[in-house]
Amino acid sequence: MPDIQLIAARDTTSQAPLKPTRSILKKEWNVRVSPAVGRSRNPIRETLASITANQPSCSKTPINLGLGDPTHYPLHPPPPAAITAVAQAAIGGGANGYLNGVGSTEARQAVADYHERWDQVTYDISDIVLTHGVGQGLDLLFSVMIPPASVEKSNILLPRPGFAQYTALLANLDAEIRYYDCLEDKDWEVDLEMIDQLCDDNTRAILINNPSNPCGSNYSRQALKDILVIAEKHKVPIIADEIYGHMTWSAPFTPLASLSNAVPIITLSGLSKRFLVPGWRFGWLCLHDPLGIASSIKNGMQCWGNRFMGPNSLIQAALPTILATESEWYDEVINKIEALAKIVHQGVSDAPGLSTNCPSGAMYSFVKIDLTAFPTIKDDVAFATALYNEQAVFVLPGLCFGMPGYFRIVLGTPSKVMTEVIKRIQEFCSTHSVINQDS
Repeated sequence: MPDIQLIAARDTTSQAPLKPTRSILKKEWNVRVSPAVGRSRNPIRETLASITANQPSCSKTPINLGLGDPTHYPLHPPPPAAITAVAQAAIGGGANGYLNGVGSTEARQAVADYHERWDQVTYDISDIVLTHGVGQGLDLLFSVMIPPASVEKSNILLPRPGFAQYTALLANLDAEIRYYDCLEDKDWEVDLEMIDQLCDDNTRAILINNPSNPCGSNYSRQALKDILVIAEKHKVPIIADEIYGHMTWSAPFTPLASLSNAVPIITLSGLSKRFLVPGWRFGWLCLHDPLGIASSIKNGMQCWGNRFMGPNSLIQAALPTILATESEWYDEVINKIEALAKIVHQGVSDAPGLSTNCPSGAMYSFVKIDLTAFPTIKDDVAFATALYNEQAVFVLPGLCFGMPGYFRIVLGTPSKVMTEVIKRIQEFCSTHSVINQDS
């Protein structure tokens, strides 16, 4: 309520009281934000800012392995034909206008052709919505699938460890978040029993991220089939975050939609990672609905897509050329990431107090810290902070992914830079680890 007081006015001659008059002495500005703002903070960006707020105490050149940006050093140039196609779209002048909110016909057909080529999954263009990156695609999909709590209770299953943006995007919605574990001793594949137990009548979706950020894992074909069995049992659709799809080396990548004969699969993909252009902010959603039971989701995707008028028109115009990139270019990229994975796995294995599974997909290694080996370091955040201060190497603590006691290394540098990173990490561990001192 406004701060309002009643003041009794008086006749100065008669001193007789008059009727009170209403006078507003003070009214506060009504400038407020939703409580969801506080819940929507991105812990990756906040941790980056916190740890790197001060300059390292050493004189070494800082090396940032915190953000999953393959352009930072860079890892590899984008496809040359992609650069040419975007330039031609800009110079030609025919791709400057508004497009269909879900994407142009030509661009969506290019996405359908891409998944037919690489995934052996057939989509109609009406099954596809183009988005401003996978992040906006997730935001769109969560908004479509999760109702207000006043209408119906709902929950969604997310992986742990998992990408922090999932939780941040869900903060403004009313769904209960239920985390299922990914098991390190099984190469970070999902805990099937836990997923089965967490599903109930209010479960709106199971989110599967494969290949995994931050784990660097690539699920086996059988593991994916087992997930589908549980989803079909509970009649729950799956959101398949496959932004790192086909970025694997030890074994082929299996698209989840290619295995489903019943469960609706909404696949998210885009240009950021596989094509090494995250700043272009271009992604898409594809609905695989074998039984035709998810028309409400399809209609919702199209409705929400038209709220934003689709992603950048220049990239849409160039998309048929971009997605037709030759296999040889992809092979060059994967060979570089695989080489980095081997450098990190061997180097971490030789560092006292650290261990990691050998990465097989995406562009990450998730490293376990044996905190008993580092008595002066209380947790993963302190480890990452001290590593940056003493060795000028920035890595993200596992806390950012819901998994304290670990840190993530991005496999996105030239090999010589990663070799230097490993040298510094080993030096840091040798200084602080009691394992090294006792040996």
